Amino acid sequence: MPETTQYSYSLKYSTASVVLMIILMLLLLSNVLASGNKLGWIIFGFFSIGFLFMMTMIISKRLIPALKGNIALELDDEGINDYIRDASINWEDIKEISLARGGSSATMYIDLKWESEYGSRIAIPLRWVKGKDEDIYNATLAYFEQAAAGGAN
Repeated sequence: MPETTQYSYSLKYSTASVVLMIILMLLLLSNVLASGNKLGWIIFGFFSIGFLFMMTMIISKRLIPALKGNIALELDDEGINDYIRDASINWEDIKEISLARGGSSATMYIDLKWESEYGSRIAIPLRWVKGKDEDIYNATLAYFEQAAAGGAN
């Protein structure tokens, strides 16, 4: 079997998410300051609570692990370890692996042979994983095919 392949969290996407959220909140603040009405401040307060919650989640779950160089996705002879969602999937439990390409990144879908606590389909958003989406997908397929070939013998 091949060696373990590890992919760390994407610092680029994590940083971009934080910066984009700050810019959007500053734009909202500038509109509220320009309007000068009480309703604008109420709306800003509502969105600020959501903003603080989302910023806390992104910083603690994505940015700090990216800065530390933590592993987001690991492929080995046993299966896939998705540290983003804290899920471990054995190769023998996988029916199919597919890739859905999006505008800025792709999502890898793992279809299981049975219903797990995560459902029968697990989505791994590759935007949070450092590396090229196509390369990560191809490496995952290679591990899967090798595990299937090993199980057939």
